[in-house]
Amino acid sequence: MWGSRPASGERREETLARAQTPIDFAVGASVFLLTLAFVIAFAPTVFDPFAGTTTASPVVSDRVAAGLASDLLAASPTEPGVLSPACTAAFFEGGGGNATLADAADCPDGVEDDAATQFGLDEEVLVVVHALNESAPVGNASTVAIDTRHASRDVTLRRGADDPGGAAREDVSVSQRVVSIDGDQHRLTVWVW
Repeated sequence: MWGSRPASGERREETLARAQTPIDFAVGASVFLLTLAFVIAFAPTVFDPFAGTTTASPVVSDRVAAGLASDLLAASPTEPGVLSPACTAAFFEGGGGNATLADAADCPDGVEDDAATQFGLDEEVLVVVHALNESAPVGNASTVAIDTRHASRDVTLRRGADDPGGAAREDVSVSQRVVSIDGDQHRLTVWVW
């Protein structure tokens, strides 16, 4: 039947059964290639949360900054960022006789502890409160006069480990908050390394 022609009805059925094979193939191949490109592009980042890093986590420094400005040193839980002068003095002067000052001001327990102890960290922590526009805050902490019931005392608002400049800069995580002490605006900066 090589030489015979099919009847016009037979040829029509063969054409209808074939559908749009080239278009289907092109769409399927495109979807496959896009999916493959997506997997190749994002597969390396899937395991990033489980990879060990040598830098301090920004989450840790942010947690310390938020905890100090909103809870530990705050004058009231309803006014985060407004620091209690007495609690601020107790924190930045450390455990050197400020337990009485902290108790009289009804500060949170352990306000005299350093930030690493207070927040349960193994890393080194430096906390400095400085002027808003200070470009080198590590060595230029603000000194404020804090009035207590007994006297006025000058407190340098720097507490913690030595300058993080000795550590490799990529190992330091920094977070900041704008705070107010007795109506004056300052910046609270926390370094963790």
